[in-house]
Amino acid sequence: MKKRNDDRTVLSVLTYNRPSVLLRMTSLFYRRGYNIETLVVCETDREDVSRFTVTLSGDTNIIEQIRRQLLKLEDIIKVDVLHIDDCAASELLLIKVNACEHRQELLILSQASGCRVVDIGAQSLTFELSGRSADIAAFVERVRPYGILEMGCTGITALQRGDDTIFDSLI
Repeated sequence: MKKRNDDRTVLSVLTYNRPSVLLRMTSLFYRRGYNIETLVVCETDREDVSRFTVTLSGDTNIIEQIRRQLLKLEDIIKVDVLHIDDCAASELLLIKVNACEHRQELLILSQASGCRVVDIGAQSLTFELSGRSADIAAFVERVRPYGILEMGCTGITALQRGDDTIFDSLI
């Protein structure tokens, strides 16, 4: 897992919950040559609205251009631009590690890192860790010498800090 920098930007995008919204959004990024670092899609508390959390890098002009182009798409309701340090952000890691000879060591390491053991195999341990990208990357590097058998990591899910919500100022 490569180390991630902290100059990433998070786009919090509200859309109508309709088929092909994801295709139209990703096509826009593809056509313009923008790279999506992470993408998380989920329902909101409103059944007709979904939230897309898109993480990307770029200067403020590029980010603003992407935001304006997204707003031109038919099913986009709102796009908020959040800097990674100015929002409540978290991602989730599931990682299966070879535990043949070092099971106790790995259990101590996982406990110190705030991981949860979600599966114990005869020769492996599977851990779950949620938190900041830097913490996820650090844990991956700590267990790498033991042998990573498999891993999956979600993208960042983020909400703006404070009392404001993305639903504020919607009609």
